[in-house]
Amino acid sequence: MSPTPLPPALRAAVASDLRPVRPLASPARRALALLAWAAVAAALVLALRGLRSDAAELGLLLTWGVVLAEVAAGAGLVALALAEAVPARGPGRGAALLALGGAAALFVALAAVTRRASRGMEVDDPLLSFGPSCAGLQGFIGLTAFAVAALLVLRAAPMRARLAGLLAGAGTGFLAEGVYHLDCPITHLSHVLVWHGSAILLLALLGFGFGLALEARERARMERRRAGTAARKGGEG
Repeated sequence: MSPTPLPPALRAAVASDLRPVRPLASPARRALALLAWAAVAAALVLALRGLRSDAAELGLLLTWGVVLAEVAAGAGLVALALAEAVPARGPGRGAALLALGGAAALFVALAAVTRRASRGMEVDDPLLSFGPSCAGLQGFIGLTAFAVAALLVLRAAPMRARLAGLLAGAGTGFLAEGVYHLDCPITHLSHVLVWHGSAILLLALLGFGFGLALEARERARMERRRAGTAARKGGEG
């Protein structure tokens, strides 16, 4: 049996949407852009604000080792986001949530180890002192990383943009936390978990909202296309 020919209207709709594109590099390779960002951001933080005052007490491992661990976790989440942005290639909701949970557990564990190694800068009220300023600075650092990640996600065509955006936002939040670890000398857990953690959470929510906006834009585009196809059919009739 010979295949049924495509209707002319469908051929025209497909042809109107075709455009040349460059093949995407692998998600891991594209996520390297965020590692380059982290190096530049860390250099700027050190140049503008200097290294945290308890770096000698923490030692090399708990100063730079924590930075590398959190930056690696963030870059890994961004790589998952970029994989999710490619149709039929993403890790899936279960694996993505597992990765997010693992990164959150790493953040808590590193905060606890850092607190045990150094009392840090003593403040009157660890929960409130310098909290908003830390969250704001870390959030600003993360926003610059999120701008890079969002452009990389837009370069693909995510089917589940909410999940891709959530992973990208959380990943850039962890990247920013790693960079900001070089600056903030307050190690009290109530400060780190509440204020530094809130910056990560807000960036994750920003990414989720970004994904919602992408999905809404795509729905509107498909509705316009269907309306145009229906109008052409009505004109032909």
